[in-house]
Amino acid sequence: MAVQQSPTPEDDGGSAWQAAIDYGIDVSGIDERLALTPEERLARHDRAVELVRALREAGIRHYGFDPRPPETPE
Repeated sequence: MAVQQSPTPEDDGGSAWQAAIDYGIDVSGIDERLALTPEERLARHDRAVELVRALREAGIRHYGFDPRPPETPE
């Protein structure tokens, strides 16, 4: 099964893309992420989630408690 690449912003004529650039928005990060395959994006997401969990655990070890508000029952 072939992985389909995401369309680039220029595929729609680029008018909104160029307007963003003209407005001063740095689109280089978007370009970089659109160049990734879906699998690469998921791998980056998984690493980011692992980092957030590790940072939360480190904070709990350092401060002695979890600063998040308690979960409310649904």
